[in-house]
Amino acid sequence: MTNPGPFPDLTPTTRNGDPRCGIQTHPGAPTCGAPATWHIAWHLTPGAADFSLVCNPHMRWVRERLVYVDRHPAEIACDMPGTGWLLAEPSRCVIAAADDHTDPRNR
Repeated sequence: MTNPGPFPDLTPTTRNGDPRCGIQTHPGAPTCGAPATWHIAWHLTPGAADFSLVCNPHMRWVRERLVYVDRHPAEIACDMPGTGWLLAEPSRCVIAAADDHTDPRNR
């Protein structure tokens, strides 16, 4: 694998509730695709946070080469649309509740 520097070059993926490792060994290569065991937060800037799902072998690779803010074991919720990162001990992903004012069933 090439070393992309302290931060990865991220490519957006569709979130569908099937957490898979998204690491590419080099530009243009297919993503790993193994079941993800870790969810990484590269940075948690509100409105511009970036995340990745990785398998155990690629988590070792990430820890040796890249900089990240936080991580936790990957779960189905980590790969669902509308999920938020809960900063806690330990951190985890949570699916935000629908706002009663924006839910059309409550109008």
